Amino acid sequence: MNRRRVLTVAGVLVALFVCFNISWGMFWLPAIASHRGDGIFQNLSHRAGPFAIPGYCISMPEFDLAKPYQVEYRLAGLANIGRKCGVYLAIRDPDDRWGGDTRSLEGNVHIELVDSQGKVVVSVSGRLGDYIWCGFSDLHALYQMDRSFFKPDSKEEYRLRFAYEPDARLAGYKGFMYVWSGGTK
Repeated sequence: MNRRRVLTVAGVLVALFVCFNISWGMFWLPAIASHRGDGIFQNLSHRAGPFAIPGYCISMPEFDLAKPYQVEYRLAGLANIGRKCGVYLAIRDPDDRWGGDTRSLEGNVHIELVDSQGKVVVSVSGRLGDYIWCGFSDLHALYQMDRSFFKPDSKEEYRLRFAYEPDARLAGYKGFMYVWSGGTK
């Protein structure tokens, strides 16, 4: 076999290998193991046609948004599915009262995610009105662009610290913290 033919065959094999790996990631729906620690795990993985969309969510207990609230949760073994995780405050709003302008809300939120070495992975603070409010169904997910997200390490144990000071206008509403990565159903 001449040198040119060997290089062509090698190039084709490399291209096939790359295509296989890309296809595998697009079409194979991996099993996602539950985390260890606080919260309720939900596997959100699904298919959109032939494409695999992996995802999961870990929801913490609800609390009353009319009262100050402070808590620490433990999370270990978070699956790394190739997408960043987001840390959110969710607000239940069945009547969609807060689907519009939320900039005037004065309550305060502080969210901090710390790894086992004490390194701060996520740290966001501010007035409720300073957060981005993303609404879907009867929920609003509050986050800060780029600052509420991290790349999970499945070997790491995290502490999620949350502190909330209310705005009186949210009396009667419930909220909860959650960690989310990937797709939704």
